[in-house]
Amino acid sequence: MANFPALLWLNFRALLSTMRVGRKKRSFSGIGALALLAGLSVYISGVYSSMLAGQLAAVGALPLLLILMSLVAVILGFFFSLFAAQGVVFGAKDNDLMLSLPISPFVLMLSRTLALYLENLVSTVFVLLPAGVIYLWHGGPGGWTVLPLLLVSALFLNLLPTLLTLIVGFVLAWLSGRFPRKALASTLFQLLLLGLLLAGSFWLSSSMGNVGTAAPAILTFFQGWGRPFLMLANGVSGGDLLQLLALWALCLIPFLAVVWLFAWQYKSIITRLSTHRTRSDYKLGRLSTGSQRGALLRKEARRWFGTPSYVFNTGIGLLLLPGAGVAALIYRDSIAQFQMLTGGMSLAPLVLVGIAFCLSTVAITGSSISLEGKQLWLLQCAPVPVTTILRIKVVFQLLVILPFLVASWFMLSLAFAFSPLEWVLLLADSLLFALTCAPFGLWINLHFPKLDAVNDVIVVKQSAAAMLSTFLPMVLVLIFFLLWVFAQDLLGSLGLLLIYTIVLAAFALLFHLLLLRQGERLFHQLSD
Repeated sequence: MANFPALLWLNFRALLSTMRVGRKKRSFSGIGALALLAGLSVYISGVYSSMLAGQLAAVGALPLLLILMSLVAVILGFFFSLFAAQGVVFGAKDNDLMLSLPISPFVLMLSRTLALYLENLVSTVFVLLPAGVIYLWHGGPGGWTVLPLLLVSALFLNLLPTLLTLIVGFVLAWLSGRFPRKALASTLFQLLLLGLLLAGSFWLSSSMGNVGTAAPAILTFFQGWGRPFLMLANGVSGGDLLQLLALWALCLIPFLAVVWLFAWQYKSIITRLSTHRTRSDYKLGRLSTGSQRGALLRKEARRWFGTPSYVFNTGIGLLLLPGAGVAALIYRDSIAQFQMLTGGMSLAPLVLVGIAFCLSTVAITGSSISLEGKQLWLLQCAPVPVTTILRIKVVFQLLVILPFLVASWFMLSLAFAFSPLEWVLLLADSLLFALTCAPFGLWINLHFPKLDAVNDVIVVKQSAAAMLSTFLPMVLVLIFFLLWVFAQDLLGSLGLLLIYTIVLAAFALLFHLLLLRQGERLFHQLSD
């Protein structure tokens, strides 16, 4: 166990990764990843807690806030670390090296599990503490002991999402080793989880308006399967130490049992998971020929569809686009009533902001270069112009986006009853934003490659290029939103859409030129 602290730190850094710029590695990326995770957790907790607290306080059910936010903490922890267990605990690329060292499999498994626990702890703490502050602000019972008890309870409650991610990670790793179409099976399983999460989020958002009247029914539900969350609220708000001790035991005992089971057979488990069924993929037949561009495009498609974490992290916005369109059509009458009440407020620019936000999350090119990894030299030595390689990567992202974007644009324009000119400008601006994001993400990835990642999860979730190619376009989305807030009366809907068109066309042209002029040089420098 003398090596345990070093192993724990090593695996925790592997989860957070590091920012790579050329040959230099900077330690602040791990802090940045934690800060981003903490900030997102605080934002989600603050928004939902503020919306819920006023309604619950009015009906005398404020402790229900602690129940709901503890549930949110578990869901967020599970969502944020969903792929880490598969990639770091069961599917790490350094398993052979680590098992060859004088380290017991039990210690190795325990260090990786606790690293996963520490990552989850950030989101759990920063969800529960803001909820506790808002709970006290609205006069919740319990006094000053609420926050310390919440903090201690977070240490135990955090065991639940860690336990869930361990089990799901094992299932995903098992699927990867047993099914011929392992990537497809894993992707479908993860998309199912994502669909359930989005459905739960939409249900929670739609239930905000009547949560006060539904408080008794919600409490009845949590007296069954949600008993741990009810015990937390009763223990914290009422100072019931027996319920808190029972909660801590209920979280700790199953966690220790599962960890002990996995750790006891850890070497055997990862050995079996790494074995694959042999198949005969060689068949005698006529060889077909194709173009260079077609081969490169198929390569990008196989990479994207064959990497479940890649699809999951860049596909959320794709699902949100048609989902928003369907929701708008369902609530079409409510939208019409809102437009009448606001006196014909210009909503087309606001719809564009929503579309652009979804598109900014589809940063496929932001990880495209990094995912080449050690095989990058094959592309560098291929008898294909570098500009063609880069252009195909941009084109693939646009081809993935286009059907979802067009479907969403049509349904949203129909639901909001836009004028014909607004239809055209909304589509043009949406396409221009997509034409901006695709080359921008590739340009960023050429500047901030991550070619030595332990696994693909780190590249698509925590690399500098993945973050920058996602969040920097969101800054432009925020500027568009502020422009709509402060200039809609002055410029009107068409005026704002025209300004968006000019700005987006300029950015799209700029990043295409940058990629054209700098792309080849940056691409060849990656091997230096």
